[in-house]
Amino acid sequence: MELLAKINALKTVVTLTKQERIVTGVMECITDEALKYGDILPSVNELSNKLGYSRETVVKSYKTLKERGLIKSKHGLGFFVSNCDVDQKLNIALVLYGFQTFQQDFYNKFRKVLGDAYKIDVFFHHNNIQMYESILNTIKLKYGMYVVAPIQSTQAEKLLNHFPQDKLLIVDRYQYLSHEVSHITQEFELSLSIVLEELEESIKQFEKIVLFYRDDQDYPIGINKSITTFCQSRAIPLEVHQEYEEKTLQQKVLYFTVGDTDLWQLLKDSKDKQWEIGKDIGIVAHNDSPVKEIIEGGITTFSTDFKRMASKAAEYVIKRKKIKEIMPCLLIRRKSF
Repeated sequence: MELLAKINALKTVVTLTKQERIVTGVMECITDEALKYGDILPSVNELSNKLGYSRETVVKSYKTLKERGLIKSKHGLGFFVSNCDVDQKLNIALVLYGFQTFQQDFYNKFRKVLGDAYKIDVFFHHNNIQMYESILNTIKLKYGMYVVAPIQSTQAEKLLNHFPQDKLLIVDRYQYLSHEVSHITQEFELSLSIVLEELEESIKQFEKIVLFYRDDQDYPIGINKSITTFCQSRAIPLEVHQEYEEKTLQQKVLYFTVGDTDLWQLLKDSKDKQWEIGKDIGIVAHNDSPVKEIIEGGITTFSTDFKRMASKAAEYVIKRKKIKEIMPCLLIRRKSF
């Protein structure tokens, strides 16, 4: 039986569990037309005995295939193929950090480019590895495409290695995997280094740089590295704090904020002191948004174009053409610096 041969051949793919081998084997047989609409699948007991897998493994596999809408069951007749659209391109799992402004921009553009023909389920992991693992285990093998903004960790890498490479797109932060997958991601360290060099003369008007950076958040490590290297090579005083403390604002300081909470408190304190943004203090914030474009005459930002990233991601979903693109972060200079 070709299905058994397919499943047994998948034993060489060490990243696949027994359950995943069965699911993938059935899907490949449908794709190859070895299984067609209406064809009867082996019973749970038959498949369990011939593969040497537990009944529970086969039951879970068939349940996953039913959830994907590929097979159905009828009492007394067993399981049969009910849908040959293995790709299920209408169902997309979009996994993001959270519904922050820039990720909302990503979603809105992604949704607009794809149009109503595609169904998008959105999941947020909030940089929590337990939540992230739960999401990935829940969505695995249930969607036609996975667009994931990953948590950059060894544990997270192992989770994504179980996803089919032709149906996985990494966005936002780059994640190394054991097999090559398409990605549209940001680059922080080199981009910021180039910008800082271009702004060196303007930076000299300030007495020091203060960076608000948290290791326990999803802050890009490249930002910290780039600013630290720049300041050390030019003997510019640098202070790195986890967060801004209320009423500690100092004149002639250039502030770099990664999280928006620090930015809003900075702006509040500067307004209370009646200081002029861009003159008394300088501010550069990570990730652009319409609010930052407007507030206090405009906040200078260091950001990638999330709408462009979303357009490219949607194009990948539609065309399924491999892409490996690193998008630079660019300075958008406004009144604050």
